[in-house]
Amino acid sequence: MILKAKVLGSSNLGIYLRVAGKYLLTPKGVSRSLEEMANKLNLKLVEASVYESRMLGVLTVANSRALLLPSLSSERELRDLRERLDIEVHILPTTKLTALGNDIVANDYGAIVHPSFTDHELDIIAKLLEVKVMRGRVGGIPVVGSLVVANNRGCLISPSADDSELKGISDTLGVECLKGTINDGVIYVRVGLVACDSGALVGFPTTPIEIENLAEALKIEP
Repeated sequence: MILKAKVLGSSNLGIYLRVAGKYLLTPKGVSRSLEEMANKLNLKLVEASVYESRMLGVLTVANSRALLLPSLSSERELRDLRERLDIEVHILPTTKLTALGNDIVANDYGAIVHPSFTDHELDIIAKLLEVKVMRGRVGGIPVVGSLVVANNRGCLISPSADDSELKGISDTLGVECLKGTINDGVIYVRVGLVACDSGALVGFPTTPIEIENLAEALKIEP
């Protein structure tokens, strides 16, 4: 199921939302309709903040095993999420890269990360998410988490990806990747899309052709 949604009046919902296992993390004060949509996707809506920010999609990354928060997060935010989620929640102790949602894309099979992560940080990410990890770029751009959306069935990747990038990302995530856009031509697909294995939420400008393509990419019903 693919549903059109706005968050805080914006179709750039991927900035604000994060799927973490069976949960949809949202900023505080979102509309009741978003909770109804989450229920349709078999997700439980959980309101949260990270670094006192609403941009959960930008600042966090997750799979069904763990949610990773940036080093900017407070102990109170960490404690609150640990109390409310039944998956592991950890602060990733990185010094440079804190927009984890922009810098990492992950599913239950693998993770692609910004090339500037150190070997030690890669080891930590691999251990916490329990996946293999590879550095990567998409179209030469290092913010891979902005340009790729993956579930455990498939992957939608920016059309700027070259063949070698596409193959490396597909091999690491363990799913087939298809190229596409969101929100009527936006190549930063994470900006207007959040997905789980049962469906997705997309921004309102997303065209019927884009919806059909992302349904094929993520192996979900349109």
